[in-house]
Amino acid sequence: MEATTSLTGSEAADAARRVSQALASRPDYPEAARLLAALMQRYEFNAETELSPRGLEAAFGFATVDRQALSEGTIAYLKSRPPLADVIARGRGEGWDAAAASLLRKGARLLRERLFAAALVHGVVTDIEIEELLTAFRRQLLLSSAPLARPVYEFACVLLRQCLNNEHVFFVQPDETERLIHLDVDIDALIAGDAAAGGALLLRSLYRPVHETLRDEARATDRVSPRALRAVLRDELAARRAEAAWRDRLPELTPVTDDTSRRVADQYENDPYPRWLSLQAPHSGSARDGLADHFSTDDLKLLEAPYDVLVAGAGTGRQAIQAALGHGAEATVLAIDVSAPSLAYGARMAEALGVENLRFAVGDILGLDDSVGPFEVIECVGVLHHMADPFAGWRALLDRLRPGGLMLVGLYSALARGAIHRLSDDPAWPGGDADDAALRAYRRVLTRRESDGDAAALATSVDFFTKSGFRDLALHVSEQVCTIPEIDAFLAANGLDFHGFRLSDDSRRAYGEAFPEDALPGTLEHWWGFEQAHPRTFAGMYLFWCRKA
Repeated sequence: MEATTSLTGSEAADAARRVSQALASRPDYPEAARLLAALMQRYEFNAETELSPRGLEAAFGFATVDRQALSEGTIAYLKSRPPLADVIARGRGEGWDAAAASLLRKGARLLRERLFAAALVHGVVTDIEIEELLTAFRRQLLLSSAPLARPVYEFACVLLRQCLNNEHVFFVQPDETERLIHLDVDIDALIAGDAAAGGALLLRSLYRPVHETLRDEARATDRVSPRALRAVLRDELAARRAEAAWRDRLPELTPVTDDTSRRVADQYENDPYPRWLSLQAPHSGSARDGLADHFSTDDLKLLEAPYDVLVAGAGTGRQAIQAALGHGAEATVLAIDVSAPSLAYGARMAEALGVENLRFAVGDILGLDDSVGPFEVIECVGVLHHMADPFAGWRALLDRLRPGGLMLVGLYSALARGAIHRLSDDPAWPGGDADDAALRAYRRVLTRRESDGDAAALATSVDFFTKSGFRDLALHVSEQVCTIPEIDAFLAANGLDFHGFRLSDDSRRAYGEAFPEDALPGTLEHWWGFEQAHPRTFAGMYLFWCRKA
């Protein structure tokens, strides 16, 4: 995939054309789908690019391909050509309600656009204009008294899958809230196959999770009408049952007793994060290849025999699954987190992907003792900065790392998180304990601030476009930040060697140009100067490798 990073725009367009055509003729070609996802993640294609719709649609069929990249790339591509381009133009000119109303008319082409539907079903919409259109369309459906034509309700079921993907993050207007209060769903009639009851459930489920209405998830839904809704219910309820089963049998390594850890666990109890849908699965051995960019051959000798990996703060398991696949059968991976619902999500996904060298357990980093580990590799990304004292958590993990062991650490940058912290001074900011309605309302405020640099910075993150993601991004119950000098001091005090940040090629090249005498991984003193000159460098977080001496 690395070859995709050095293509010109025209070369990338030609490569995407060829790969999409290959998928059209061979829809069971996973490597082609992976390459197409990598191209769409890095490049944006317009109407002049000739892509095969059949090939693009086929690429969505692989769970081990980054379907989020495919979704974003496909929507950007479709926006440049009819029928989506026409609907977007209408929304810009006449307003999104007018654009949405046009989709309710007989013969609306966009409702039958299979590629658009695939993008909505398999990813999260990260385009504000598409969100405006879908939000307005949902409102039109709810408030309209006219019966829905078949293409409309079938597209409504596509929209329902998108709402499940983004965890119902779309803003709800007061007239919609009022209408929902009076929208009754006759569950017995629904189970018996009554179409009116099915339509009512469909409308309600566009605004709140299906299980909140059905309550009893074990009830049979094989007669629900319309059929498109039946398929959504089957998939959603099966996933919830599988997660419930996993949650009941998760072992507990340590109790969660720390007050801050409990608050964080409560947040992720309600909003497991992230609720990912697919991943670009690495090949076995790719983890060692990646480590070779940071460590010498001698440093990596401890990985030549079977070895143990800890993913501390694994959340919903995406990082742990990638680690298990990337390290391969030689490694045994343990994934721990304070949130059982998050781990249950990860365990379900690992089972679906056939990952066998990975186990999950509930545990608090601060409670780990000699019964756990030691480990040759520890990965702790996006976790320490949610603890009361990130450096205390880091020290606790070091006790579980073998001498010579390798550690991947992620910490929030005080400079890069400045935009988030400034928003907390905003009178509209609802606070870290905001309920879902307040979250949606505040997010709506931010989407309306087109000239606000801080709000715009948030909207560049995919986390802005899901409920759990937005809460994690902007409304977390506990967040600490640090600076590179603080990291440097901790490394020196705890016998750790710095082995480089994980950054884009562009950032690495820019550092090399700024400090030509300083070979990578560079020095933390110079990286601090570089970050001050380029404060968005670590917009996600500081993500770096270190080694225990």
